[in-house]
Amino acid sequence: MCEQLRVLKKIRKAGEMNGFAVELAEAQVHDYMTLKRDVDSVKDSVNAMQMEQARQGGMIEAIFNRINSPVEQERKDGIVWHEIRAAVKSWKGWAFIIFFLFAVALAGDKLLQLLGWLPTGA
Repeated sequence: MCEQLRVLKKIRKAGEMNGFAVELAEAQVHDYMTLKRDVDSVKDSVNAMQMEQARQGGMIEAIFNRINSPVEQERKDGIVWHEIRAAVKSWKGWAFIIFFLFAVALAGDKLLQLLGWLPTGA
Protein backbone atom coordinates (compact mmCIF):
# COMPACT_ATOMS: atom_id res chain seq x y z
CA MET A 1 0.00 0.00 0.00
CA CYS A 2 2.77 2.44 0.83
CA GLU A 3 4.47 1.82 -2.51
CA GLN A 4 1.34 2.68 -4.48
CA LEU A 5 0.84 5.89 -2.51
CA ARG A 6 4.48 6.84 -3.06
CA VAL A 7 4.21 6.31 -6.80
CA LEU A 8 0.92 8.21 -6.93
CA LYS A 9 2.57 11.19 -5.18
CA LYS A 10 5.42 11.12 -7.73
CA ILE A 11 2.90 11.11 -10.59
CA ARG A 12 1.08 14.11 -9.09
CA LYS A 13 4.33 16.06 -8.61
CA ALA A 14 5.57 15.32 -12.12
CA GLY A 15 2.27 16.29 -13.69
CA GLU A 16 3.14 14.20 -16.72
CA MET A 17 -0.13 12.23 -16.76
CA ASN A 18 -3.50 13.65 -17.60
CA GLY A 19 -6.25 13.96 -14.99
CA PHE A 20 -7.94 10.71 -15.95
CA ALA A 21 -4.77 8.67 -15.46
CA VAL A 22 -4.21 10.24 -12.03
CA GLU A 23 -7.85 9.62 -11.15
CA LEU A 24 -7.46 5.99 -12.24
CA ALA A 25 -4.34 5.61 -10.12
CA GLU A 26 -6.16 7.12 -7.11
CA ALA A 27 -9.08 4.72 -7.63
CA GLN A 28 -6.65 1.81 -7.80
CA VAL A 29 -5.00 2.91 -4.55
CA HIS A 30 -8.42 3.25 -2.91
CA ASP A 31 -9.49 -0.19 -4.17
CA TYR A 32 -6.24 -1.70 -2.97
CA MET A 33 -6.63 -0.19 0.50
CA THR A 34 -10.21 -1.50 0.70
CA LEU A 35 -9.10 -4.94 -0.46
CA LYS A 36 -6.20 -4.92 1.99
CA ARG A 37 -8.53 -4.02 4.86
CA ASP A 38 -10.92 -6.84 3.86
CA VAL A 39 -8.11 -9.39 3.55
CA ASP A 40 -6.74 -8.36 6.95
CA SER A 41 -10.23 -8.80 8.41
CA VAL A 42 -10.51 -12.27 6.89
CA LYS A 43 -7.05 -13.18 8.22
CA ASP A 44 -8.07 -12.05 11.72
CA SER A 45 -11.28 -14.09 11.50
CA VAL A 46 -9.41 -17.19 10.32
CA ASN A 47 -6.86 -16.81 13.12
CA ALA A 48 -9.67 -16.46 15.66
CA MET A 49 -11.38 -19.59 14.31
CA GLN A 50 -8.12 -21.53 14.42
CA MET A 51 -7.54 -20.47 18.02
CA GLU A 52 -11.10 -21.47 18.96
CA GLN A 53 -10.74 -24.80 17.18
CA ALA A 54 -7.46 -25.49 18.98
CA ARG A 55 -9.07 -24.59 22.31
CA GLN A 56 -12.04 -26.87 21.62
CA GLY A 57 -9.70 -29.65 20.50
CA GLY A 58 -7.92 -29.41 23.83
CA MET A 59 -11.25 -29.49 25.66
CA ILE A 60 -12.39 -32.56 23.72
CA GLU A 61 -9.13 -34.31 24.52
CA ALA A 62 -9.58 -33.46 28.20
CA ILE A 63 -13.12 -34.87 28.12
CA PHE A 64 -11.92 -38.15 26.55
CA ASN A 65 -9.13 -38.38 29.09
CA ARG A 66 -11.66 -37.86 31.88
CA ILE A 67 -14.03 -40.49 30.48
CA ASN A 68 -11.24 -43.06 30.15
CA SER A 69 -9.75 -42.33 33.56
CA PRO A 70 -10.17 -44.46 36.71
CA VAL A 71 -11.97 -41.53 38.29
CA GLU A 72 -14.91 -42.07 35.93
CA GLN A 73 -15.19 -45.73 36.94
CA GLU A 74 -15.06 -44.74 40.60
CA ARG A 75 -17.85 -42.24 39.96
CA LYS A 76 -20.01 -44.94 38.35
CA ASP A 77 -19.31 -47.32 41.23
CA GLY A 78 -20.19 -44.57 43.68
CA ILE A 79 -23.55 -44.10 41.99
CA VAL A 80 -24.34 -47.81 42.44
CA TRP A 81 -23.35 -47.79 46.12
CA HIS A 82 -25.33 -44.60 46.68
CA GLU A 83 -28.45 -46.26 45.26
CA ILE A 84 -27.90 -49.37 47.40
CA ARG A 85 -27.53 -47.24 50.55
CA ALA A 86 -30.67 -45.29 49.60
CA ALA A 87 -32.59 -48.57 49.16
CA VAL A 88 -31.44 -49.87 52.55
CA LYS A 89 -32.59 -46.66 54.26
CA SER A 90 -36.16 -46.92 52.92
CA TRP A 91 -38.89 -49.36 53.90
CA LYS A 92 -39.40 -50.26 50.24
CA GLY A 93 -35.78 -51.33 49.98
CA TRP A 94 -36.08 -53.53 53.03
CA ALA A 95 -39.32 -55.02 51.69
CA PHE A 96 -37.55 -55.86 48.41
CA ILE A 97 -34.60 -57.44 50.25
CA ILE A 98 -36.92 -59.56 52.41
CA PHE A 99 -38.96 -60.58 49.35
CA PHE A 100 -35.76 -61.51 47.48
CA LEU A 101 -34.49 -63.62 50.40
CA PHE A 102 -37.89 -65.29 50.69
CA ALA A 103 -37.84 -66.12 46.95
CA VAL A 104 -34.33 -67.57 47.24
CA ALA A 105 -35.42 -69.67 50.23
CA LEU A 106 -38.42 -71.03 48.31
CA ALA A 107 -36.39 -71.79 45.19
CA GLY A 108 -33.74 -73.62 47.19
CA ASP A 109 -31.78 -76.22 45.26
CA LYS A 110 -33.19 -75.25 41.85
CA LEU A 111 -31.69 -71.79 42.10
CA LEU A 112 -28.33 -73.18 43.17
CA GLN A 113 -28.39 -75.59 40.22
CA LEU A 114 -29.21 -72.74 37.82
CA LEU A 115 -26.33 -70.70 39.20
CA GLY A 116 -24.03 -73.70 38.90
CA TRP A 117 -23.19 -73.74 42.60
CA LEU A 118 -24.73 -77.17 43.18
CA PRO A 119 -24.09 -80.25 41.08
CA THR A 120 -27.16 -81.44 39.15
CA GLY A 121 -26.88 -85.01 40.42
CA ALA A 122 -27.15 -84.09 44.11
